[in-house]
Amino acid sequence: MGNSVSDWEHLPELCLLTVLEKIDEPISQVQFGAVSKYWHSLFNTFLDIKRQLSTNLVPMLMIPSKKRTTKRKLYSLQAKSKIAEIEFLKPYTWRYCGSCYGWLVTVDESFNITLSNPFKNLSIHLPQFDSMAYDSGHYTYKILKVVLSDDPLLHPNNFVVVVIYSVYGRLAFYRPCQENWIYIDVNEDQSLFLDILFHKGLVYAIGHYNNLVWFDVNGVKDDESSKPPKLNTLTKKFTVFKLILDNENGKLLEKKEVESIDGDKVFVGDNKTLAVSALNFPEGQPNSIYFTDDFIDRDAYEILGPRDIGIFHLKDGSLEKYYQFKNSHKDLSPYIWISPSKEYN
Repeated sequence: MGNSVSDWEHLPELCLLTVLEKIDEPISQVQFGAVSKYWHSLFNTFLDIKRQLSTNLVPMLMIPSKKRTTKRKLYSLQAKSKIAEIEFLKPYTWRYCGSCYGWLVTVDESFNITLSNPFKNLSIHLPQFDSMAYDSGHYTYKILKVVLSDDPLLHPNNFVVVVIYSVYGRLAFYRPCQENWIYIDVNEDQSLFLDILFHKGLVYAIGHYNNLVWFDVNGVKDDESSKPPKLNTLTKKFTVFKLILDNENGKLLEKKEVESIDGDKVFVGDNKTLAVSALNFPEGQPNSIYFTDDFIDRDAYEILGPRDIGIFHLKDGSLEKYYQFKNSHKDLSPYIWISPSKEYN
């Protein structure tokens, strides 16, 4: 005996909310809410729940303090009048070379890399990195960017740290099961990497010359005699693409050039690149990229301050500011996105 429309219309609330959670496209979620008054009410309930749970999904802008080197200010995009402060265990005045899951990454003059979580007052000391004496410039810029695959608090024995290092943008990685870093051999057209992404257990590296490669760290042995993983080239040129990957092996199936990212907002800089949906950040500018940049002299590799910040709109290529740069900060460490604990939102 078939169910009537009325039966579907009054399914249990938990059942319908579960169905709504499985719908990925925002437009389809809106269509769900248009079925009936009851479903529209559940759609609004769903939005309220998502917004409450998303308070720690939208990163905050960490701003240096001119007066105290142990303190930083946190600027909220969701509540623009709200500025919180965060205290560090020890002074740090130079650049952070990574920000992932609330962990900040620093490197000292001996190339010891440390992960620090200021919200939990925790630190993880990683093995000493190659000194790279042949590089010029300040030591904090020899480690260009550090990205984590997972939160070490949730996966203490099963996370990957990937480093982009040297002025040539080369790659290395570390796992807790290793004693030392593993450095990846690259061809001339596979260097100058700028960013790292993780997907289905694979590592994807994006290069300065619009190249995109992937490699697998899972089959690499823990001892020093192990060969580094091979880099596999996916595509050599793109502007903004949606990459459709195989769920089983992570290989590229299709790429589509897009002018829209479904209303999402992408946060880029020295942090781990992340996307926040329109539902989780309705106050933000849709189809836009929120960026921070070190604003350094690329010839002399000298820090010129956190001046290059803004929003890039994909639709028309326009730029706007989300925070007014202060001239008093021009000689301080760059601004950086950080994902805070819920109590800071």
